[in-house]
Amino acid sequence: MKKLEFWGGVTTLLYLTLMGWWIFENWNDFLQLKLNELGDFLAGTFGPIAFLWLVLGFLQQGRELKLSTDALQLQAEELRNSVAQQSIMAEAAVQQIDSARKAIQLQVEEAERAVSADFEVGSTLKQGAPEGVRNKFKITNNRNVAYKVVCEFSGDLPFCTKFELGTLKAGCYSEGEYAFSPDHAGTGVLSIFYEDVNGKEKLDIFSIWIDDGWIKSQKLRNKSSTVIRA
Repeated sequence: MKKLEFWGGVTTLLYLTLMGWWIFENWNDFLQLKLNELGDFLAGTFGPIAFLWLVLGFLQQGRELKLSTDALQLQAEELRNSVAQQSIMAEAAVQQIDSARKAIQLQVEEAERAVSADFEVGSTLKQGAPEGVRNKFKITNNRNVAYKVVCEFSGDLPFCTKFELGTLKAGCYSEGEYAFSPDHAGTGVLSIFYEDVNGKEKLDIFSIWIDDGWIKSQKLRNKSSTVIRA
């Protein structure tokens, strides 16, 4: 930009110097010019200079526009980089929050586990009986004490019943006998209601089915939950 102004100034100065020398050499003829001829002379004299600076101005505006465009592109690139950086930071924050949530959930589950009972159920003996088959069914508490334990069988089972076990300490068990037809293939649920060491009411649920005369079970851990009994 400064080079354009410099060479424009030099060219203008040389041109005016040349015109001044020409007028000096033709001074008498210059003085005899009429007003309209003088106007034409001045217009012709300064026209090239005006055209020169018009071109220089156009070139200067083009360069300024290019600089502005480059600046806008740089700002856009910085904005994209900023957005990308913010996205990375936001993703990291989300991951931190998710990790914190999972850590808190694990702590809650561990705290819940520290006061909850852990029941295990299943047949320990099968033998023949006048009714067909007799199973000894055992309910064991493997962890922590459980208070006010109430068990209830429900579903398509030949021994749907409800009974109370009272307090069942860790390592203790209760055993009962159930007789049924050997060809019975029912399924059902065993619900164990109890209170943990904090007096919080809870429920463990087991899927129960009969297979080849044996009472079998599987704990539905995802259905274990805190309950309020009516």
